[in-house]
Amino acid sequence: MPNIPLKPNNELFTDTQWQAIFDGGDNILVSASAGSGKTTVLVRRVIEKLKLGSHVDRLLIVTFTEAAANEMKERIQVALQDAINAESDEQKRAHFSQQLMNLPTSHISTLHSFCLSVIRKYYYLIDLDPNFRLLSDETEQTLLMDEALENVINRHYENEDASFYQFVQQFANDRSDEGMLRLILDLYRFSRANDNPDKWLNHMVESYQPVEALEDYPIFNEYTKPYILSLLADMIKYLEQALTMIEYTSLEKVEQLLKDDIAMIQAPIESLKQNQLTQAFEQIQNMKFARYTTVKKDHADYDQAQLAKSYREMAKELLGNAQKSWPTDPELTLELIAKSQEIIKIAVSLTKEFMVEFSQLKQQKSVLDFNDLEHFALAILRHEVDGVSIASDYYRQTFDEVLVDEYQDVNRLQETIISYVRKAENPGNMFMVGDVKQSIYAFRQADPTLFIEKYTQFAHDEGGRRIILAENFRSRKEVLDFTNLIFEQLMDQKVGQIEYDEAAQLKFGFTAFPSSEDFHTELLIYEKQAELDDDMADEFGIDDKTQGEFHVITNKIQELIEQKFQIYDKKQKKFRDITYGDCVILSSTRKNHLHLLDIFAQKNIPVQLADAQNYFQATEVQTILAVLKIIDNPLQDIPFVAVLRSPIVGLNEKQLAQIRINSKKERFYDAFLENLSISSGYQEKITHFYQQLLKWRNLAKRDSLENLLWTIYQDTGFLDFVGGMPSGVQRQMNLLSFISRAKSYEQSSFKGLYQFIRFIQMMQEKEHDLAKPVSEIKENAVQIMTIHQSKGLEFPVCFVVDLAKKFNQQDFKNSYILEEKLGMGTKFLDEQEIQYPTLPYLVINQLKKQKSFSEEMRKLYVALTRAEQKLYLVGTVKDKESMLKEWQKAAMQENTVLSPMLRLNADTFINWIGYCLIRHESFAKEVDESIATAMTIQHPAKFGIHFYQADQLVAPEQNSSESLAETSQQETANHQALDEYIQQMTKAYDYPLSTKTASYQSVSELKRLYEDPDEEKLNKLVWQNRWQQETQGYRKTSNELAMPRFMQEVKITGAEIGSATHKLLQLIDVTQPITPDSLHQLAQRLKENQILDEKLVSKIPYQHILWFFQSTLGQRVIQNAQSLKREVPFAMLKEANEIFQDFDEKESHMLVHGVVDGYFIENEQIILFDFKTDYFKNNIEETAKERYYGQLKLYSQALSQALQLPVSERKLVLLTHQKILDF
Repeated sequence: MPNIPLKPNNELFTDTQWQAIFDGGDNILVSASAGSGKTTVLVRRVIEKLKLGSHVDRLLIVTFTEAAANEMKERIQVALQDAINAESDEQKRAHFSQQLMNLPTSHISTLHSFCLSVIRKYYYLIDLDPNFRLLSDETEQTLLMDEALENVINRHYENEDASFYQFVQQFANDRSDEGMLRLILDLYRFSRANDNPDKWLNHMVESYQPVEALEDYPIFNEYTKPYILSLLADMIKYLEQALTMIEYTSLEKVEQLLKDDIAMIQAPIESLKQNQLTQAFEQIQNMKFARYTTVKKDHADYDQAQLAKSYREMAKELLGNAQKSWPTDPELTLELIAKSQEIIKIAVSLTKEFMVEFSQLKQQKSVLDFNDLEHFALAILRHEVDGVSIASDYYRQTFDEVLVDEYQDVNRLQETIISYVRKAENPGNMFMVGDVKQSIYAFRQADPTLFIEKYTQFAHDEGGRRIILAENFRSRKEVLDFTNLIFEQLMDQKVGQIEYDEAAQLKFGFTAFPSSEDFHTELLIYEKQAELDDDMADEFGIDDKTQGEFHVITNKIQELIEQKFQIYDKKQKKFRDITYGDCVILSSTRKNHLHLLDIFAQKNIPVQLADAQNYFQATEVQTILAVLKIIDNPLQDIPFVAVLRSPIVGLNEKQLAQIRINSKKERFYDAFLENLSISSGYQEKITHFYQQLLKWRNLAKRDSLENLLWTIYQDTGFLDFVGGMPSGVQRQMNLLSFISRAKSYEQSSFKGLYQFIRFIQMMQEKEHDLAKPVSEIKENAVQIMTIHQSKGLEFPVCFVVDLAKKFNQQDFKNSYILEEKLGMGTKFLDEQEIQYPTLPYLVINQLKKQKSFSEEMRKLYVALTRAEQKLYLVGTVKDKESMLKEWQKAAMQENTVLSPMLRLNADTFINWIGYCLIRHESFAKEVDESIATAMTIQHPAKFGIHFYQADQLVAPEQNSSESLAETSQQETANHQALDEYIQQMTKAYDYPLSTKTASYQSVSELKRLYEDPDEEKLNKLVWQNRWQQETQGYRKTSNELAMPRFMQEVKITGAEIGSATHKLLQLIDVTQPITPDSLHQLAQRLKENQILDEKLVSKIPYQHILWFFQSTLGQRVIQNAQSLKREVPFAMLKEANEIFQDFDEKESHMLVHGVVDGYFIENEQIILFDFKTDYFKNNIEETAKERYYGQLKLYSQALSQALQLPVSERKLVLLTHQKILDF
């Protein structure tokens, strides 16, 4: 291979990695399996190019996410710095330094960011106003799209267009126009994923062009006919296998039956080949298998007869598929196509109208969305002046190489954009990296066939070269063996879209893992037990339908922690105890994440939730939504009663019933008003609430939604209330996020409470959800995320859960279906309101199902390959018997790869996995030794299968009679003790002074006790006068309370900047290079997780933080990363008379608490440091020491007492002044 240097003997890269680093002179496609080190290879390739004299700004590196782009820059920065340090040649050092300087402005970004830079540079070529802003807020975009769509639809309703009403009838229903509106939006999104949306839409109309004969219809010839022929051929194969099963038996009648079946199937095959379509249709639709010959159980060949029958059943299933794929005769098929063309024309016309309307609304507001970036950039690149494309030529001359990461997730539009910036002639200069087995973004219009086409073509060196990275350096061999076992049987071109052959299989790369018997994959299966009634479910505390397997997971995690399961630490190169942070839970969707969160809270297991679905279904959010609804209109019974029943008012069911009994008014609100004047136990509650409601309704008319919500939270204390519930911090974040959403809504020029409620309802109806805000970043917590969110990550212990969740097949039931190449398939609704599927609908439906199931299969591959060391697969089945019955469908399969029919008929991960395990040689030992299979899979994979039922997970309550007896005894004891309690409570207290001071003091409140650094003993506070004794008591406090957030001014305070700076210093990873980019990236993550306010991100003094880590102390912090602790809370008891001078009560203690910014241990001594962002006008050192001496003294005492080590150094870091003071 040209230009590839000889690999040194000490080089750790594999041969194929080495080739991927150095191969060039043509287009290169690198198929990089999971854990194969593709990012490392990509970075090294860039560095090697720079070493040869190339410049970083002459490379275009396209990544899938901004995070990936930032990581790429950071890695290149580190590699360049290393190259500078290692290079002795001054000229080369200068070259590397120049590249380091150019790195921040280099073209390493997402494609959207690159497109934005193209537009900023060449906007004038397409007469685009450069004063636009990016429409990055989903709320504003959704509202604009809805407004545009409403405008288009209303115009057509007003025009009373008959053809439009026919279109409405086809896709709307008697309740709403939602189906029709969804179709237009779907067509818009599909069309915009192509480089020419109008052309794609027009092609849809052409595909319904009437023809005289079915054999002239392209879709029938290219798809339907070959598909039916393949089904019929597979039926014959199954029947021939059945004949093989009885070849040496005396089952003559069975043999003749099977031969008759084959002859019956041969007939339509011949008819189709001769284009006798009417005859072929009738033969297929009338085809019926005769009843199977009865063979008694005592017959010598009974088992063979049953095997033959199982193959015949498979053939019968395929017949059903063939009949469904062509349900109408040729004449009616053509008639439906012709009638549907007018419907398709209207759909295309409305979509184009919407496209124009939406574009005009965006133009009026001077905004562009992400899709606009791609289309405008492409328009610029295509624009020619005198036959020359100025922009395209510029970029083709600028870039020596175009590198695309995650190439499997590129769509056709993006591919076209890239084609205008890469070299147009051969040999090419494209370097594409990806893994089609991990293409899981079809919902973003990703097109894995682009990768597959090159993968196949480049295998023969046609147009480029293919390199395969198969070695996995992430996972233990046990994980890889199990993954290979599954996908060798599941994945091929028909389902999965790529062959899982020897080249695609995962190879064990990280050989440093010590051998152990503890790391085989385990299936944890929860049996629902259909007989488990509601009472039993209550007894065991398990919702049998959804939560059983969640208890399985939490029990297993607790077991691993308690038993100190050993994890191999790659960095320390030794085994260590497992921690919660080693575990991750992966699921297909976010649907059950909130349930998981509650169960983890019950078990006291720390958990970090990436986000969750059903944000609007969270109890606290639903409650506030109900409040807003009745502020807008209190005559709505359901939300009004919901608020009365909620903690905001607190009425119980009996009181609600009493309100209804007391009034004959129809609406509950009117009944409520009548009850205001009726004396009752709840009169005070409802009167108070009525006054609040009037106040809120008045406020809603004149103030913002943001202020309205803050007022509700303040008046009701609801924000504080939910903080005391399970997962309280998360619930508070949900309510704060709701305020942010309301603020964002109003900032997008949409106003009014009614419109906001309508917007939320629209989001709910469309099943669009808000991402659940992350409350905090936890270092040692179980991670919960979706499979999509986990892509690119790795975890020591991985639980893949909810394996019995059925694949989403709703798209296959709709009245229309869309596909990238064929366009739109539709059902036709006739005058009798009978729906007929058109031929394009049937073809696209089948193609989409194969693509959808292929993507589900790739999702499973991504999930399994996240595990480094231990893999758990968790699912729920009805019971063991029904599970095995389903899995035994695979037992008679004779080929390694399971039949497409079996794989496409399965609708859950757990069945796919079960099909692959049942033929493994160890399955019978693990589950059922009576299992018979047609072939046994010999494979090194090892696994265990464990079954759980409700009574094994949670111990039931005590016997009820025993509980009643205990309760009675307890009540007696309570009565006897009551008098003693009363006497104790009325007795004069022995320590009256202690009631006048708080027993809980913060360091910040006490720091002025230590103003004199030379005074070794604690100074003591003196009572100033008798009035202060009685009112303020013995507590040092701030004079003012912080104002509520909704009353604070917009201006950012120094304290807020200081808090944000401290947060960054707490969370920065000191084991990684600390650069301006890494600091900004961390701040952005904190902003996205709503930990930092957006306005604060730009105010953080990043240069001061960098100064600290470049200082001597900062370098010591980095060197002692293992013992480094940050933001460490402490509490210690101190005698009260140490604090207050004339406090003479003995044995009175105060709990002093605080948070130490940081410390590390060096030579068995504590080095304490504290950050301050204060600005001192004069006498910096003297003033700082006076102000903070006492605080550091208390910190020293607390740390020394807790760690039993001396504090040798106390450092005060003045970030603003870039000084470090010793105390």
